[in-house]
Parts: sequence; structure tokens; C-alpha cells
Amino acid sequence: MAAGFLAAHLFLFCVMFRAPKKRWEQDSYDCAIVCGCRVKEDGTPSDTLKARVDKAVELWKEKKVKYLIMSGAAVHSEFVEAEAMKRYAMELGVPGEYILEEKQAVSTYHNLQYSCQMMRNCNFRDCVVVTSGWHLRKADHYTRQKGMPYVMAAAENPGKQKALEILWLYVRTNVHMYLNMWRGYY
Repeated sequence: MAAGFLAAHLFLFCVMFRAPKKRWEQDSYDCAIVCGCRVKEDGTPSDTLKARVDKAVELWKEKKVKYLIMSGAAVHSEFVEAEAMKRYAMELGVPGEYILEEKQAVSTYHNLQYSCQMMRNCNFRDCVVVTSGWHLRKADHYTRQKGMPYVMAAAENPGKQKALEILWLYVRTNVHMYLNMWRGYY
């Protein structure tokens, strides 16, 4: 009976939260939205946040995106994630005029809500959403709701992260999404 209960919930989860859209349908997109993550106590990006910015900068240098939208407020510290991401991207060679900062987002939902508003204001038509592999399904879910062409791009896992830690991030993120659905945050 427990196995049937678990199978029913897994089926429901897969129906409600589809696999992330990772197949590129065009050669380039107007921008990359980089989802925020923790900033260290000294204001520098965490390893996970650096990996996300690294991926976005790689896409920019390969001319797969024209602009970068760094998204994230001061969530876990006094430092604004978008500002830390912009500084780091500039250190990696992206000129400041190609980087937009979205500084209101305090969650994945808000990363996509405010960044998509910014896209509309800038007349951007489509985007690449850059985040960690374990975070793709959640970001994909919220991006799909915005109704604009997009593709997801996974950042590399930081070298310091162990496989068990990454597995835990996948499980925790997906369980959190599923519980939020039952709480009405779909």
C-alpha cells in the first residue's frame, strides 16, 4: 500500500512539474537570466553562485546571449546577490553595459517574475535561464508560466560539492516544490 501511495505521488509530481526544457530551439537568445543564490558574508559569490555566473558568461562569450540579467536581492546576508554577480561577471570580462541587475527577488518565483518583467521593459523576446542542475525543474516551472520562449542551461556543480550533497539538493528542492503545490503555491 505504501509503495502504491509513493508511486501515485511520484506520478503526480512528474505530471505537475515536467522535466526542464533543455533543448535549444534557436542559435541565440536575447538574454540569460541568472538565478540568485547565497552570497558569502564578505559579499563575494558562493561557489554555487560563481558556477551560475560562469555558465552565463560562457554563453555570452559564445554569443549565445546578448545580455545578462543577474537576479537576486539581499536574501541571506546584507549583500545584494545581483550586485555580487555583476561584479564577478565583470571580472570575467563582460562589460557592465551588457549586465542588468534585478535586485528585488527573494525566491526562485520572484527571480523569474521580476526578470521577465525586466525583459518586457527591454523588449527582449526570449531567454536562457541559468541555474544549478538540481534547481532546473523549479526554475523551469516558473519560467513556463511566463509564456515566453526560453531554454534552461545548467551550471556546473562546484568541484567541492560531493555527490551525496548534490543528491540531497535535488531531493530537497523537489520535495519543497511538491509540498508548496499542496499549500497552494503552484
